[in-house]
Amino acid sequence: MALSPNLIGPVVSSITGLITSTSMSFIGLALNYGFHPDFAVRWLKAAVTSYVVIVPMLMIVIPPIQRFVMRQAGLPAR
Repeated sequence: MALSPNLIGPVVSSITGLITSTSMSFIGLALNYGFHPDFAVRWLKAAVTSYVVIVPMLMIVIPPIQRFVMRQAGLPAR
């Protein structure tokens, strides 16, 4: 199954957002709150909230960054 070129940006943003939101919310909550009995619930809530915020932002900022890097590498930008 091939991925449509139009979906590359949203897919990259979604995967990057998932990794970023889960890891950063885990680290931030663990360092600032500690591992209390309700840690898992608080972490999931923080991860979902940050995912909803970060994915739209990544969909806006990743394409220009990708074009810039491609130009700097001397490769044709899409």
